[in-house]
Amino acid sequence: DGYLGRSAVAVNGSRGSVLEIADLKSSTDGFGVFGHYKEADGPEFGSDLFNNVKVTYSETKSKREYSPLKYWPTVGHIDFLAYAPRVDNKQLKGSSIDFTVEGDAANQKDLLWANAIGQTKQTISVTDNKVKFQFAHALSRLGYTVKLKDDYSNVTIKLNKITLAGSNDGKGTNKAFYKKGTIDLSYTSTTSSTTKLWTPSEEKQDFEWYSGDDQLSKTTAVKNPETKYLFVIPQNFSASAPDQLYVIVDYAITYSDGTTVNTKVYKQLEKEFLQGKAYTINLTIGLTPIEFNAEVNNWVDGNTIPEIPLN
Repeated sequence: DGYLGRSAVAVNGSRGSVLEIADLKSSTDGFGVFGHYKEADGPEFGSDLFNNVKVTYSETKSKREYSPLKYWPTVGHIDFLAYAPRVDNKQLKGSSIDFTVEGDAANQKDLLWANAIGQTKQTISVTDNKVKFQFAHALSRLGYTVKLKDDYSNVTIKLNKITLAGSNDGKGTNKAFYKKGTIDLSYTSTTSSTTKLWTPSEEKQDFEWYSGDDQLSKTTAVKNPETKYLFVIPQNFSASAPDQLYVIVDYAITYSDGTTVNTKVYKQLEKEFLQGKAYTINLTIGLTPIEFNAEVNNWVDGNTIPEIPLN
């Protein structure tokens, strides 16, 4: 845990994300497929055969469908690339597509990618005669919890705002998170070390993640709703990295006499957010009581007053 006064920040990591197999089946967006036919050996990517073709799941037929239907060539192979959710007019550049991180968390979506290289009518016999895509999560997912460190008497504490920023006040020119990037859909765990999954742009942005007035307590944490996860391009904010990330929390302390004091605290997060991992930023707000003590200085002897004759 990291402390600022009596406020603590901890980051827990776990695997998982929001767009899962059930969501992929129910989604009307489906997933997009690019496919290139090549007669000679060796992978080659393009969109001549499948160009961002929309594939969705039919509940009535219990299968995935697309249109118009295409058929296997008798020679050569097809190299497939896929992503989800599908977006209209998405263009393939080599083996990559562009991606933009929405500035509003409520509008953000998970991003999946997959590929199936060197596919033929013969190779699919081991996958139920279908091209099998094993999708992986391409982004990092962030969530939050906020609670109080202790029970505090005579006060009500309400959460007003959570900001993730590249500066400790959220007003600096240095922003935190990558805003855009290109993702190489051909990337696999065995891809050459010269190939990267992500090539981010230099443009960055901060996020005002929460705005409201939820009352805080020690026992029940305020958590982000399912629609307010952040999905970000993987990025390194560790101590040795050049990029910096601060979590800034605004909250209000209201005393029993009605007096309200608005407070802002911040903490630098030194963490690398990895592809395919979900993280929870656990925020604990603590108050330092104002206490008094009192002492009285002892008398100090003054200068001796000369004898004053009274006669």
